[in-house]
Amino acid sequence: MSKNGIIFGKFYPLHIGHVDFIQRASGFVDNLYIFVCSDNERDKKLFEESKMKKMPTIKDRIRFVEKTFKHQKNIKVIHMAEDGIPFYPNGWKLWSERVQEILSTNNFRNMKLDGLAKVLQNETILPELMRKDNFLTLPNFEKSFNKNLEIKVIDVKRNNFHISATEIRKNPYENWFFIPKYVREFFVLKVAIIGSEHSGKTNLTHKLANYYNTTYVKEYKKEYVKEELQNKIENLQYDDYSNIAYEHNRRILKSIKNADKLTFIDTDFYSLQTFSIIQNEEKHPVIEDFVKHTNFDVLIYIEKESNIQNTTNNYNKMSKFDNILQSLLKKNNQKFMKLSYKDSISLTENYIKSIDIINNYLKTK
Repeated sequence: MSKNGIIFGKFYPLHIGHVDFIQRASGFVDNLYIFVCSDNERDKKLFEESKMKKMPTIKDRIRFVEKTFKHQKNIKVIHMAEDGIPFYPNGWKLWSERVQEILSTNNFRNMKLDGLAKVLQNETILPELMRKDNFLTLPNFEKSFNKNLEIKVIDVKRNNFHISATEIRKNPYENWFFIPKYVREFFVLKVAIIGSEHSGKTNLTHKLANYYNTTYVKEYKKEYVKEELQNKIENLQYDDYSNIAYEHNRRILKSIKNADKLTFIDTDFYSLQTFSIIQNEEKHPVIEDFVKHTNFDVLIYIEKESNIQNTTNNYNKMSKFDNILQSLLKKNNQKFMKLSYKDSISLTENYIKSIDIINNYLKTK
């Protein structure tokens, strides 16, 4: 008969220490089942206390594990809901009963559990975990558990990878090496370069992406006008803005998946909305939806020096584009760092200043 084992963990998020732990455990059994455990209330709190840029769903966490071990056919992933179970050690009985309940489903037909391990938050729960009677005293235990059930301890001191999910959540950028590539997108920072037209935004986006050796997103509106309208921007219609917004967002999401800590975006949705207002004299609802639901961690605004006036009429003397764009940013309480552009020398100056802005932001995060 094949030997079956189970590993339990929150994997919030999965990290290289988990990966090593699972791969070592897989050698002790013929079939290894990874139970990804969730608790809605607990998981929400973990997210709110973390540096994650979006909250992973339980399906995301299952996918983390499945993608990582997709070539190891003896590893299978199962979801286990821990909602309503008291915290250790009071919840051991109910937790054990829930394990047995899952083992009695069709997924485990004609299978008995031979070994068990748990990804530990700390060493204090190890004595409770080592007690076989948590499982072998359950009613009809023999249907799900081998009477010679073995509790396996693997690298409880974290000697191989001294890292925890807590450290990853709190200091992801210092522990980037320990985050698997499928998980990194949940921590990637989005930096948007926006501002006056012809102020070197595209130039700066490329330079920063090169400096940080990461991905970037070109302004899709320019590409769209060139390819679809033969560079005749005056032919841009109301419906074209929906196509531009959706594709620009798709490219942002793609860049996040391949980014190294940061991704740089040439022009944001506030800027696109500004173009729509100027041309159509109204906000575009599709763009507005992206404005409300897309957060950029750092906004660097490049403003042409010729637009800056040291008078009380400064607001009125700004270019129409800057006037509307900055108004949108302020109405949405969107903070931004402003740099000025005068000539080609400004390109290098803004490059250096932007690196300082981003590095300082990373230090605070």
